[in-house]
Amino acid sequence: MNGTTLQRPPIVDVSADRLCAPWTLFRTARANPAMRLLCFPHAGGTALAYRGWSEQLPDFVEVCPIQLPGRSNRAHETAYTSVAALLDDLLPAIEPLLDRPVALFGHSMGSALAFALAIKLEQRGRAPLRVFASARRPPLLGHVGTFHERNDAELTAYLRDLGGTPEIVFENAELRTQVFRLLRADLQMNDQYTSPHALRNVPITTLGGLHDPYVPVGDLQGWSSLTHSAFDGRLFHGGHFFPQYQPKLVLDYLSERLTADLEGLHVRAG
Repeated sequence: MNGTTLQRPPIVDVSADRLCAPWTLFRTARANPAMRLLCFPHAGGTALAYRGWSEQLPDFVEVCPIQLPGRSNRAHETAYTSVAALLDDLLPAIEPLLDRPVALFGHSMGSALAFALAIKLEQRGRAPLRVFASARRPPLLGHVGTFHERNDAELTAYLRDLGGTPEIVFENAELRTQVFRLLRADLQMNDQYTSPHALRNVPITTLGGLHDPYVPVGDLQGWSSLTHSAFDGRLFHGGHFFPQYQPKLVLDYLSERLTADLEGLHVRAG
């Protein structure tokens, strides 16, 4: 060996970006964030819905839009139909993000995913700062929906009532088949998720549209029974997809709540 000593190659840590990809497709990493906001999409939706949030929320927040399998860059992967199975794969992937306090935001189906993740994190002693539940009824025990069992005509009517779906989806048969396949998987996951129990120390903040045809304003109050901590909320003009049409008002409200959570962290640290 001519005096050369062979050494074991050093173990290289896999970066947070490598571990999280492709789960956080539009994450804009901050140099030293005080907290992270993990954002979950509605049924059939993608992380793209949260792409511009990083520029509109405070600099101390690192926005992490969650990209689920079965769509966009992950179209080749099988979409989940079970929240439990999703969390089994998601939790190891987001582990690098948990070195900072996290808050969780979800819209429609995403609210159920955010809440389910909050339950898991709290059980592991890593409770999130807050759950933002937007445009969804509370996933109360025993309440199982049947939206995923609707036929194409019924799904079309449902989506048109909600708004937010491009008309080309209904006009192009091949595209409609692809979209409805993903939508039914997401709706099955959403329909069949019920709360195992309430959060102990995680506040819940609800957001709702005053004219949402599927989530009456009164139903949002039901989220108060799913936490033993603080509960509050705000209503916005608009239907089910009000964040798309009033992004500034929604993000200003999130900024207020996250700023208050940051101040609470400083008080506890002091």
